[in-house]
Amino acid sequence: MREEMEQGINQCQIEEAIEELYENGGRKLRQMCHKEMGRFGGISQKDYDDFYSRVGLEISQAMGKFDPSKGKSLMEYISGIIRFSVMKEMTDRNRGKRQLIVEREGEEEDGGTKSVRDYITNLSIDTPIGEEDGLTLGDTLPSDFDLEALILERAGDIYDEKVERYLSGLSVIQRRIVEMKMEEMPAHEIMEALGLGRREYEEQCHGLKSFANVSVLYGCGNQQGLKEGDDIMSTTTQTMENCKTDRISIASIIKKIERHTIRFDHPLQRESDQWSPSMKGNLISDILQGNKLHPLIFAEQIINGVPIIWDLDGKQRCTNAYSFFKNGYKITKNIRRYMITYQTIQKDENGRDVLDENGFPRAVNAEFDIRGKRFSDLPEELRDRFLDYSFNYDQYLNCTEEDIGYHIERYNDGKPMSSPQKGITKLGTEYAEMVKAISNMSFFKDLGGYKVSEFKNGTINRVVVEGVMAANYLDRWSRLEDMCKYLKEHGEISVFDRFEDMVERLERVVTDEVSDLFNSRDSFLWFGLFARFLETGWEDGRFIAFMADFVNSLHGRKVGGESFDDILGMTKSTKDKGIVIRKMKHLDKLMKEYLGANDRGKETLEDLEEAFLAETMDVDRESLRDDMGLYRETLDCLAGNAIRVGSRLLERQNRLSLLAMVVYSYQNDVDLDHWMKKYAESHTTYLADQKKNYMKMKKDFLKYNQKRNIA
Repeated sequence: MREEMEQGINQCQIEEAIEELYENGGRKLRQMCHKEMGRFGGISQKDYDDFYSRVGLEISQAMGKFDPSKGKSLMEYISGIIRFSVMKEMTDRNRGKRQLIVEREGEEEDGGTKSVRDYITNLSIDTPIGEEDGLTLGDTLPSDFDLEALILERAGDIYDEKVERYLSGLSVIQRRIVEMKMEEMPAHEIMEALGLGRREYEEQCHGLKSFANVSVLYGCGNQQGLKEGDDIMSTTTQTMENCKTDRISIASIIKKIERHTIRFDHPLQRESDQWSPSMKGNLISDILQGNKLHPLIFAEQIINGVPIIWDLDGKQRCTNAYSFFKNGYKITKNIRRYMITYQTIQKDENGRDVLDENGFPRAVNAEFDIRGKRFSDLPEELRDRFLDYSFNYDQYLNCTEEDIGYHIERYNDGKPMSSPQKGITKLGTEYAEMVKAISNMSFFKDLGGYKVSEFKNGTINRVVVEGVMAANYLDRWSRLEDMCKYLKEHGEISVFDRFEDMVERLERVVTDEVSDLFNSRDSFLWFGLFARFLETGWEDGRFIAFMADFVNSLHGRKVGGESFDDILGMTKSTKDKGIVIRKMKHLDKLMKEYLGANDRGKETLEDLEEAFLAETMDVDRESLRDDMGLYRETLDCLAGNAIRVGSRLLERQNRLSLLAMVVYSYQNDVDLDHWMKKYAESHTTYLADQKKNYMKMKKDFLKYNQKRNIA
C-alpha cells in the first residue's frame, strides 16, 4: 500500500511538472531549451521547433524512470533530459552536414516521381593510404573506447549526475566526440566531422580515458581538494614514530580509490597520466611477473578531524593500475617482457578440469602474450595475480602542509617532474589550488593554441603563474620556481580572483582571429597587457580588435624606433626578464597609441558612448548629448523587458552597438521590442568590433521587419 501511495505521489509530481513546463504556451520549456541551445552555434529560429519536438519526445519517454531516492529533484532530472536531447538533435544535424548529399528521382507509391536524397559518406574506412601494401585508413585508426557502455554501466541512465559532471569536465571537442560515440559513429567519421587528424583524435580520446575524467564515473571523481575553511591540524599521538611501513594490494587500492579514502589530488601534486604507453606497459608486465617495485609514499594529514591519506609518490603507478583494471588502455607492443608464464589447471578436450587418482587437479605451466591486451583479455589466473599484487608503502604520520610539499618534491621517481610541475610545489597549498582551478577553466580547454599534453605536464599551470606575475608583479619576473616562491610569500587571494575574472572576460570576447596568440609561450604577454588595458576604460572588445590588428600589421609597426618584430630578432630567449619587460612596454605603448593615446583612454564611459554614436550614426556630438539620457534610459528598459537574463547580448562589450540601435529606432520611429527579444534568443555570438556589430544587428532588424510586413 505504501509503495502504491509513493508511486501515486510521484505521478502527481510528474503531472504538475509537465503542466508547469507547458503552461503559457510552453514558456518555461522553451526557456530551458534555449539555455542548452545557447551552448551551440548555428541554430537559427526556424530550427527551434525541431529541438522542441525532440525534447518533448525524450521527456515523455524518460519521465517514467524518475527515481527521487537518488537525491535529485524532478526539475533537475528534467534539466538533464533537456540537455541530452539538445545534444542528440545537434549531433543528428551535424551528421547530415558531414555527408555528401546526392539528389535523384524516386518512385511514389502511386507510380509518380519524387525527389530522393542519398547521403554518401565522404571518406571510406577502406581508403588505401601510404605505400605499404593493403594498408587502409581503418588500419591507422585507434581502437574505440567503449565510453557509452562505461557511462551506462556506472550511471544507470543517461541523465545521471555523474555523467553530467563527467561531461562538464571535458573540452568542447571532447564533448562532441562523446556525443558522436554515443550515437555509434565510427572513428573516421568523427575525425572527418571535427576536422581532426589521427594524432589529434588520439590525443583527445586519451583525454577522455584519463584517470581524472573516467574516475568521475566511478564515484571517486568528486573530490574537491582542500577548500577554504577546512580545518587542518596535527594529531596528538602517544608514539615517537613518524613513518610506518606496510604492504597494500592493488585490489585494496582500487577499493580505497572508489571509497575516497586515498587521495591523489593534492594541489602540489602533478597530474595523472604522465607516463608513456611503454612505461605503462612495462608497469603491468612487472606486476604480472611479481617483480618488486619502488614503494609507494603516503602522508597522513588530519582534516576536519578525519585522517586523510595523500599519495605523495606512486600516483602514476596507482592510477595507471586502476585505469588498466577499468580496461582504460591496451598494453603496447613496445615493452621489455611480454610473454608471462603462469600456472593453470589442466583441461581435457571437453574443457573439464583434469584430476589425478586422488581427485586433485593437475597444474600445468602456460604462457600468455600480453601485448595488445586489456585487463579483461587476460586469463583469469593473471587477472587474479594482478589484483593480488602488493606494493610496499611508507606512510608519514602527522604531516603539516610544509611536510607534504617537501616530500612531494623529493619523491618522483617514475618520471622526473617537469619544470612547471616542480615550480608549483613552491606555491603553497592554497595558491596551488587556485592556480589549478584557473587552469581548468574552459578558456584554456576550448580557446587558444594550447596542446592536450600541456594539461598533463603542468604547462598550463605555468601559463597561469606567468600571467598572474605579468599582470601584477612584472618587476619581480624571474625563473618559475622563484616566481612561485614570491607569490607564496607576497601574493594575495584577491590577485588570483582578479586574474580569474580577467580570463572569464577574455573568454567572452576572444575570436578565432586572435585565439592562437594565447599559447604556452606568449600568453603571459597578453594577460599582462589586458590587465593594463582594463585601466583605460574601453570595452573589452576593443582589446580584441587591437590584437587582431597586431596579427595583421601592428607587429611590424615601429614605436620609439623599434617594432615588436625587431625585439623578437634580438635574442632566442623568450623568458629573460629584460626581454619580457621590453616586450611588455612596447606592447603597452603600441596599444595606447592604437586606442588614441592616453588622454582618450582616460575618457569617461559617457564620453566614449557619445564619441562612438557620433561617429557611427554620423550625427553632431553636441546635439546628440541632449538626448543621451533618453537613449540610455530606453536601452535599460529594453534590456530589462526584452532580453532574457543570461543572454550574451547584455554583456558590457555590446552596449555601444545596442545604444546605436536605440538611436536608429528614434531616428526612424520604429519599435525594437519584439525584434530584440528574438535576436537575443537566436544569437549567441557577437562581433568584438561594435560598429560592425551594429551594422549586423541593423541588417537583421531590417530583414525581420520586411518579413513582418509581408505577413
